[in-house]
Amino acid sequence: MSKCLVLFVEGDTEVEFYKQIIANARKLHPAGRFDTSIEYRNVRGVGGFKSIALRKFTKDIKTKYDSNCEFTIVLCSDTDVFDFAPKPPIKWDEVKKELKANGASKIIHVQAKRSIEDWFLYDLEGILKFLRLGKNTKVSGKNGYDKLQRLYKQANKVYFKGIKSNGMMTHLNIEKIAYAVEDQLNPLYKELGVYKTK
Repeated sequence: MSKCLVLFVEGDTEVEFYKQIIANARKLHPAGRFDTSIEYRNVRGVGGFKSIALRKFTKDIKTKYDSNCEFTIVLCSDTDVFDFAPKPPIKWDEVKKELKANGASKIIHVQAKRSIEDWFLYDLEGILKFLRLGKNTKVSGKNGYDKLQRLYKQANKVYFKGIKSNGMMTHLNIEKIAYAVEDQLNPLYKELGVYKTK
């Protein structure tokens, strides 16, 4: 039976980031490789988990693989929209139920505490270097996204959530970030047969 891991993420930035995370996990894997096909799909914001993910899974991914492929789906989301919303914008149980009804054998949820930008900031050094800002640049803002926007502004650039990061990803120390957020990444690592590095 062939295996396929499908990562549904909120934006292009996340596609870039998770590709790096998987590459880093591959280095940690005892065999140095995975016996799994890996697919990345952008659902364009948290609402897309409700509508786009299922469509992409049934029309785009399942049709690509043979019928005896075992699909594990990874929903990669931020938690910030849920922290402030009076009623959560998504009922994850319903999303998972529909994906399972349509052939997913396992579903994993990887949630970035607050936002993916908070994860990026674990490698502030890499971000400052990329933006050519001094090491002692003050970081302020009410959350990771706000902080990153302000740093970009200081470098006369604009940070757009979910849009390709124009090279920032290649400057980030993915190992350092993965290590810092290991507890949040753990479900994905476990699925890939990679165990904690701490």
